[in-house]
Amino acid sequence: MAALINSRIMRIVPLLVAVCLVGMAASAETSTYVFVPDQSKVVQTGGIAGIHWTYSVRGEFQLTVDPNAGSVSFAHVDANATDDSPFKRTLDLNHVFDMTSLVGTVEPSGSIKFTGKASDDSDILITVTLQDGLAHLIGQTTPPPNSADFFIFSLNAVAQVLKYGGGSGTADDPYQIATADGLVALGETPEDYDKHFILTADIDLDPNLLGRKIFDEAVIFFFTGVFDGNGHTISHLTIIGPRYPVGLFGILNPYGYDVLDRGTEVKNLGIVDVNITGSGDCVGGLVGDNHYGSVTHCYSTGAVISTGGSTGGLVGSNGGHVKRCYSTAAVSGSGNFGGVGGLVGGNVRDGDVTECYSTGPVTGNSCVGGLVGYNSGAITRCYSTGAVSGTGDNVGGLVGINAYGTVTECYSTGTVNGNYCVGGLVGSNGECLGRECYPGWISKCHATGSVSGTGGVGGLVGSILGPSVVTGSFWDIQTSGQTTSDGGTGKTTAEMQTAGTFLEAGWDFVNVWGIGENQTYPYLRKYSAADINQDASVNFLDLALLAENWLTGVAP
Repeated sequence: MAALINSRIMRIVPLLVAVCLVGMAASAETSTYVFVPDQSKVVQTGGIAGIHWTYSVRGEFQLTVDPNAGSVSFAHVDANATDDSPFKRTLDLNHVFDMTSLVGTVEPSGSIKFTGKASDDSDILITVTLQDGLAHLIGQTTPPPNSADFFIFSLNAVAQVLKYGGGSGTADDPYQIATADGLVALGETPEDYDKHFILTADIDLDPNLLGRKIFDEAVIFFFTGVFDGNGHTISHLTIIGPRYPVGLFGILNPYGYDVLDRGTEVKNLGIVDVNITGSGDCVGGLVGDNHYGSVTHCYSTGAVISTGGSTGGLVGSNGGHVKRCYSTAAVSGSGNFGGVGGLVGGNVRDGDVTECYSTGPVTGNSCVGGLVGYNSGAITRCYSTGAVSGTGDNVGGLVGINAYGTVTECYSTGTVNGNYCVGGLVGSNGECLGRECYPGWISKCHATGSVSGTGGVGGLVGSILGPSVVTGSFWDIQTSGQTTSDGGTGKTTAEMQTAGTFLEAGWDFVNVWGIGENQTYPYLRKYSAADINQDASVNFLDLALLAENWLTGVAP
């Protein structure tokens, strides 16, 4: 419906211009347009050298209709044209075409003709056609008769009505969002869900502020574009509703595995003091259902509560990519399926969670994990430290149940309490449904938190519910209070704080793990030991720093 209304409004614009100019008593109307760079060009030709240069136009202009004066004008032009040569030659569009000095008249066809003179006495003609929210500009400069060594400039451009806070929605020129109104406008404009956006300021959605509200569904229902938080935050998002899915974003890339190359992504965004209560499936602080998109460098704080399935502090259900994200949110779920996790509720097949962590408390019924509730995908180099509690089965410090999934180079330190199948790292490894059994794989992991339950309790793994492979993994028999586990090797605290214990199992203490010998348990490195300048890349810069400080006794 919104798309239909917008379309109708844009079709009315040219008619409105024409009606105003025939004498309606009204005040001047100004609309702002933004050039679409890949559809807006200036060509410069001529001169003694016979040049032919093409420029791409970026920027905006304002078009003012004054019915009292019977005129149309460029009220303001802030646009430059830059060529793609190594010299990056730049033109000021207003200077070249003297746009703000041109006189505009409406033609019988409804197009607007602007005429005037350039500073070199060239004639200028620009024709503007308005249709469906777009302005098509065709322009030309014509040198005086018998002139020589003059440049000729041609303009062929497309601009669209300014939306949100600026930009045109492309990868090179994303729409800019700086206010709550702009964010809500995106949610109400499904035709823009496949565009590119960038946040240019922190946004507060506190429902107690003027003009704000408590949402009853996802703010942006489904999204297939790119949303770059640009390091900013969206705070006090409050949602109370039963609809599936629930989060700032409802669904990311719902179209399926065969379109993973669509490039759907939410990145560099913090969701602060979120307050979400949902009763449907897939409830997350940031995303309800990350179907086949990517969530990178994002975090959430606050509280997420659900009576449905797949509930996570950041993402409810993940079938795509979640990388370098974290959550400190308190998560609570009372559903019996889908999983309840501090970061992700359910990490389903084809989903991966990489280099992430969670620190908030997690409570639920069954399938409850400090990081992920239910895992049938891949979890790599992650950890959790929050307390985990479940009133039912399959409760783990990191993962509730690992069914046909992999957990690699991860650890958990939080206390874990549940009923049956309770583990310091994983509640249950593997799963059998009827005659079908699915294995679970755990490799190079450790757990140190206290573990308790009424049955099927283990320091690392509570129980095996299907084929299980656990290699190179350990738990602390002293801090966990458990001397047994369905997989892994129990060690004393002293042994768990000795690198040799893990080196024998093939752990990488250069690129993956670090340890304070006899002081700490193994922890995940943020940077490789060889990445001396910590720029996430090992290269000659690191070698140069090492050489510069070689044998000086000073840390590079």
